Amino acid sequence: MPVFYCEIDGTQAEDMIISDMKRIIKLRVKSGGPRSPPRVVIVGAPGSGKTTLSKMIARQFNIIHVSTTNLLNNEIAKKTSLGKIAGDAMNGGELVPDNEITDLVISRLNEPDCKVNGWILESYPKTEAQLNSLMQLKQKPSLIVILQLADNLVFERHEYKKVDPITGQTYNLKQSFDKEVLARLVANENDRFEIVKKRLSTWKAFYPKAEERIKEHKLLLNGSKTIKSLAQSIYEAIENPID
Repeated sequence: MPVFYCEIDGTQAEDMIISDMKRIIKLRVKSGGPRSPPRVVIVGAPGSGKTTLSKMIARQFNIIHVSTTNLLNNEIAKKTSLGKIAGDAMNGGELVPDNEITDLVISRLNEPDCKVNGWILESYPKTEAQLNSLMQLKQKPSLIVILQLADNLVFERHEYKKVDPITGQTYNLKQSFDKEVLARLVANENDRFEIVKKRLSTWKAFYPKAEERIKEHKLLLNGSKTIKSLAQSIYEAIENPID
């Protein structure tokens, strides 16, 4: 009889520990044995919480967080030809050419750690061509999370979003934090109104065309809800996959 080992953070509040234990027990009872690792895609409107949620999901299920932004920034840092293309496109709020970003993403998903542990892919696909490439994978996504957000909230969140140039951490000016940190915060170039407007337009053009194709494993969520609430909905969807 197989033995399963699960790790729970004992520093959490008691109710969170109990919740984690219930979730694990429910998962094992329902599955009746080993199950395929999660393969999650999370896309949505700019500022809807994709990055924060991706990190939470990756940590919760011990899967690999694949961020297209991080992949492209690595290319930019290495000063590759793709990095030059990506930098110019991102600075103008444009999309990196389909073939370039797709090769980068698919290559990452095919690496051993992603195949063994599962993955959560953030902010890809963004075009029909990218969606076609993703759905042709041998191991297709098991869940596609869509985060919707009203236009006014998209722009508001970017208006109050600032970055600490020392730590790279992102802050919301509506929250309270250390005055020393506040004094050094700066706006990210990609959070300018004109850039956000382009990114939002790209999302609005893509999603209606993709909706029918991804409905089988789609989880549509309102990005204006709390991060904790959104994360819980995603946890449940991962643990109770649609057969």
